[in-house]
Amino acid sequence: MKNSAMIPERLLELDALRGLAAFGVMLFHFTFNKKTINPSLEFRYGVSGVDLFFMISGFVIFMSITKIKNRSEFIISRFSRLYPTFWACIIITSSFIFVFENENFNLPQIFFNLSMFPAFFSVEDLDPSYWTLVVELTFYAWIFAVYMIRKTGEIETIGLITLVIILLFHQGRHFYPELYRFVQLKIQLINHFPLFLSGILFYQLKFKGDTFTRYLFLLFCFLSACYLHDKGGRTMYIIGFGPHCSLMLFYHFIFILFINKKLKFLSQPSLLFLGNISYSLYLLHQYVGKIIMDLALLYFSPNIYLAIAIAIIFCILIAHLVTRFFERPAVTFIRSLNNKYQPANPAAAY
Repeated sequence: MKNSAMIPERLLELDALRGLAAFGVMLFHFTFNKKTINPSLEFRYGVSGVDLFFMISGFVIFMSITKIKNRSEFIISRFSRLYPTFWACIIITSSFIFVFENENFNLPQIFFNLSMFPAFFSVEDLDPSYWTLVVELTFYAWIFAVYMIRKTGEIETIGLITLVIILLFHQGRHFYPELYRFVQLKIQLINHFPLFLSGILFYQLKFKGDTFTRYLFLLFCFLSACYLHDKGGRTMYIIGFGPHCSLMLFYHFIFILFINKKLKFLSQPSLLFLGNISYSLYLLHQYVGKIIMDLALLYFSPNIYLAIAIAIIFCILIAHLVTRFFERPAVTFIRSLNNKYQPANPAAAY
C-alpha cells in the first residue's frame, strides 16, 4: 500500500501525453479531409487520440476526487477548468463563422452549445470536436455520485458493476432498439466507459499497489473497449477494428510505462507547452482550423501541406493566447472565490 501523501499535484508525463493526443487529433482533422492531395499521408489514426484523453481523464479525475475536502471543491474545480475556456472558444469559433461562413451562423445553436451538452436538446455541436465534452461531463457525474455516497474506496467494485451493466445493455440492444439508440445519443459515456475505468485502475496500480487482480481487471477493461468499437463510438467510421484495438493496447502499454516511471523523458518544454494548451487547442482547431486552411489555400498557396502548416501554427498560437490570458486567470479567480467562501468546518459542506 502506497501513501496517498506521496501523490504529486501534477504529473508532467500526463500533461505531455495530453498534448500529444490533442496534436494527433488535430493532425487527423487537418489531413483527413476532401482537400488532401495524397491520401497515403492522411493521419487517420489520430482519431483515436480521444481514447487516450479518456484514459487520462479517468486517472486524473479520480486522483482529484481523492484529494478534495468537500463536494463544492470538486464542482468548482471542474467548472473553472471546463466552462470559462469553453465559452471563450465558442465566442472565437462563432466569430469566425459569422465573418467567414455567415450562412452557417445560428444563434440558437450557439446558445444551446453554451451548456456543453447540446445533444440533450437535439442540437448539433457548434464544432464537431465538442462531442467528447458531454462524455467527460457524464463521467464526472458518475464519479461525483460515487463520491457523494462515500464509496470512492470501493471504486473498483462500483466500476466493475457499472461496466457489466453497460456491456449487458449493449449486448441486449436488439430487444430495445429505440431505447438503445436514444441512450447511446444522450449518454455517450456508455460507448467509452472502459477507457475511463482503465485510467482509474492505473491510478490504483500506481498509488495503491500493483496486484494481479487489478491487472486482470485492466485486461477486462481493454477487451470491453475493443468490444465497444462498433457500438456507437465515432472511431469505427475512420479506422477498423484491428487498428483501433492495437492503438488502445498501445495506450495501455504507455500507461504501464508511466506508472513505472519510464516516461520521464516526455517532460520536455515543447510537449509540456502542448499539454498546457491542449484543452483550448482541442476546442478551437477543427472548425477554426478548417477556415484557416481554406483561406490559406485561397490566398497563399494551393499546396495543401503548406495550408495545413499555416493552420497548425495559427491554432497553436490562438490556443496559447486563450490559455495564457483567459483560461489561467479565470481558473485562478473562480477557485479563489471558492476558497474565500469555504465553510470553516469541511463537514458542513455535506
